[in-house]
Amino acid sequence: MKLQRLEELFSRFDELRVAVVGDLFLDQWYHIDPALDEPSVETGRTAWQVTRIHSSPGAAGTVLNNLYTMGVGRRIAVGFTGEDGSGWTLRRQLEQQGVDITHMQIVPERMTPCYMKPMFDRGDHLEEGNRLDVKNRLHMPRWVEDRWIRSLEALAPETDAMIVLDQLTETDTGVVTTRIRDKLAELGDRFPALKLYADSRERIAAFRRVMIKCNHGEAMKALGEELPLSDAMAKLRGRTGRPVFITLGKDGIAAGDGTVMPAARQTGPIDVCGAGDGTTAALVSALCAGATLEEAAFVGNLAGGVTVRKLGTTGTATREEMLALYHEQFEADA
Repeated sequence: MKLQRLEELFSRFDELRVAVVGDLFLDQWYHIDPALDEPSVETGRTAWQVTRIHSSPGAAGTVLNNLYTMGVGRRIAVGFTGEDGSGWTLRRQLEQQGVDITHMQIVPERMTPCYMKPMFDRGDHLEEGNRLDVKNRLHMPRWVEDRWIRSLEALAPETDAMIVLDQLTETDTGVVTTRIRDKLAELGDRFPALKLYADSRERIAAFRRVMIKCNHGEAMKALGEELPLSDAMAKLRGRTGRPVFITLGKDGIAAGDGTVMPAARQTGPIDVCGAGDGTTAALVSALCAGATLEEAAFVGNLAGGVTVRKLGTTGTATREEMLALYHEQFEADA
């Protein structure tokens, strides 16, 4: 891609309207200094001493974080929190980024999903301990689904894209339930120009009338057989009725009829946490800005290449960082 074309796409991000539909988590990091360990008076066990806490929106919130750092103009969250302190923090952090949270439901009978990560100070590095996950395991109440369905109806004609992130492995316990997928399929038929895009850890094969992104293993699992890449993409397109993107790790992203757009080369340590969500935010934004499927995959690779270099955190990418990576590795080939 020529630099002028990349800058042209980026210049349109300011005017985009993107809704993110999915499971919003609060990512929390607890920094622990082992030198301050104390025995618990009650149990005698070691009580870890937290010296610092920081947090940010995670899961679908990571997509929103990236849309924010990339300068996407209007960002709308469709999801929920519990009626608890973590929910208050998550909603406040989204509002501080300028995210429209009017389509987020507060569900008193549910906990706000959280990923709590202890980080041990080892002097020259931080070591992440076992994560504590707060997730809900009961079916999402029907009244909440009804409100989301009304939100999707209202947002479809006034947004450029809906990014759907199905984070959970448990069926129908989060935002992207069977009823929500059915509504998205219906909207895909009624609004062919709307960029409907889904990423799901467990149920990518259940989506219809939306474009999907999955990795190579998820694609073969969805198909139930091993196929050459181009054949797999054709078969998945036949099911979804929309374009398909297959991520290939260090090799890049397959788009269109199977063209593989190369990923940035990495020579140092990397941290893949959040890379897929950064890729999604950039790829969909580029599509909304007028990119071809292959161009969008290229822009997505730039975002992923930036985020993996940010160690010990859920990385995000800015336009400036993506341009710097372009100059570093791709300008000479354009």
